[in-house]
Amino acid sequence: MRSKKIQFSILTGIVVTAISPPLFADTWALKATPGVTSGSYSGSQQRDKISDVGLMISGDYLEQGGVTVGYSNTQVNMKNASAIKQDNYVVSGRMNYFPDGLTGRLTLRLDGYQVNNNDATGNTNNVTALAPQISWLSTDGMLYADLGYAKTHYQNQLNVSQLTPTIGFGLNGGADWIQLRSYLISGLNPVRAANKSSTTALDANWTHYFEPGTTLAPSTMSLGFSTGEKVYAVDMDAQSVSNLADLSKGGATVGLGWKVAKDTKLFVLAGQTKYSDVTLNNNYKLNVGYANLTIGW
Repeated sequence: MRSKKIQFSILTGIVVTAISPPLFADTWALKATPGVTSGSYSGSQQRDKISDVGLMISGDYLEQGGVTVGYSNTQVNMKNASAIKQDNYVVSGRMNYFPDGLTGRLTLRLDGYQVNNNDATGNTNNVTALAPQISWLSTDGMLYADLGYAKTHYQNQLNVSQLTPTIGFGLNGGADWIQLRSYLISGLNPVRAANKSSTTALDANWTHYFEPGTTLAPSTMSLGFSTGEKVYAVDMDAQSVSNLADLSKGGATVGLGWKVAKDTKLFVLAGQTKYSDVTLNNNYKLNVGYANLTIGW
């Protein structure tokens, strides 16, 4: 309970800062992103539906760095009429550097995650993760690379390590962006991780930026594909921890974004992920829809 109170205090402090923009207008760029997810399981023997509602608040101080805090509540409805209710917290900080001789921006980032739920076994409750990342973006914004690492602690003596090398690059004068990220996960207990001691996966994403048009026309379109296998993965783009013990075996997403106003953006995404519950010999799919609204000031 003490850790929950500390996290709530941090989140409250950032919210108070965010709703007082006149004090920081000259130095801080602030944004709030509420989001909602709704999904259903196809072919699962245990799970029925999933929902998630959350809020991310982020602030950047000039070009020097920034902080992000977030909270979401997830509920997984089971077919036996029970439900897993989960609280997800994230606190993230980043610092930017522009070293002489390096044509671009170097960013050092550190994320901290906490996941609490009512899992009766305790295996997916009270999960903590620490995830540092070093990234570089070229001055023209056409080339990106990062190296991320995550150490996730689960109850009952399970510590999972993850390495995520990433490369991204622009094409067609910046109208298209390609990103490739590899997930190298180790330290798994095969008894608790679908008979796996390690997994590897690759995520590929393509984003196209449209020329400014009418209000109803989207400003971006994205396609994502995942191949390979993941379990207990930490996603530093979505800033979330997947504490589900079932094996993720790839999937696909499609997303659209709109610039609603100068500092307001809407993003919607639909996707499907394949899973395998080795214990029950049950292969199933998760179909999800997601939407968020980013408001900056």
